[in-house]
Amino acid sequence: MPADTAIHFAQPLALWLLPASLVAISLLLWYQPYRLLPWHASYTALTRQRYRHPLFQHLANASAEPGAATSPPRYPALLAYGVLLALMHLSLAQPFHYGQKIPVPPPQRDIVFMVDTSVSMLLRDYLVNEQRTERMTMLKGVLDHFIQQLHGNRLAVVAFSEQPYTLVPLSSDYALLRYQIQRLEPAVLTGRSSDVSLALLYTVQQFTNPAGEPPVLVLITDATRPNRHIDPRAAARYLAAQHYHLHVVGIGAASYAAEETAQQGLVYHPINFQLLQEIATAGAGRFFWARDTGQLHRALQEIQRAEQRPVSVAAEYVPLPLYQWPLIVAVIWLSSWQLLPLLGRSR
Repeated sequence: MPADTAIHFAQPLALWLLPASLVAISLLLWYQPYRLLPWHASYTALTRQRYRHPLFQHLANASAEPGAATSPPRYPALLAYGVLLALMHLSLAQPFHYGQKIPVPPPQRDIVFMVDTSVSMLLRDYLVNEQRTERMTMLKGVLDHFIQQLHGNRLAVVAFSEQPYTLVPLSSDYALLRYQIQRLEPAVLTGRSSDVSLALLYTVQQFTNPAGEPPVLVLITDATRPNRHIDPRAAARYLAAQHYHLHVVGIGAASYAAEETAQQGLVYHPINFQLLQEIATAGAGRFFWARDTGQLHRALQEIQRAEQRPVSVAAEYVPLPLYQWPLIVAVIWLSSWQLLPLLGRSR
């Protein structure tokens, strides 16, 4: 519960205008009393002035006691109108008090996964349930499971090999993200070899956010050598200068001992630890080696924990309106004021 349980007003100016309304009503009652009488009294006064014989008023005055007041009573009307105006101004001021506290949003970030889809991702140097599994198959399975744990974050996926392209823009549609990840296939849309530098520069260009913090970049690759046009370490340093954090996850075995002897058409190369470590260091991030599915999963979890940013928002509470209560009392007061005299006459 909030510490402040007092009643607040959304439009306090309505309360400050109440004295002006009371002065205006007082002047009208003093100089034009018949215009502000209750409707039943106005009707009686109107019938006496317009529709009765002129001699009726003389007979009424003659039968009245000497010194009796003939003008309508002003003070009861002033009291009635004063209470009604006070209730109306109180309702117009929109009183409210605070209810339950609004939950603080969970820590969240924008995360962009850059997934290598070069032909080398077909290499089967992972063992899953004692079966040789392609790098891409293992990667898709772990990413699919990991996305389910990232609710509250916006995610994007960039696929690259020779050319990069945005598979999914920043989105909180996790069903779409999981579906698109399952569509990743090595060497289908963007060529056979990988150009990490081009993928990094493309991602910065596509996901620049001048109004907020830049997204976290997660490069998942099995690259073994730098590109001859732009060194990926230079591209990573450029990212760090733009306040990005680039984390690198290496896919593949560490030595030639994991080579599959029965493979056909692909030259086997283990990942280049030194190159990927240097890229991560230049990009102000960390390097992780996904030696198996468990290591890849833990690497992604560590990246998430390291890059969480708590949402710094002031505590907010649900405002509960109270204007309806003075409005209901005003309706009851007005109805009673109009009907009680008529009920008294009917007896």
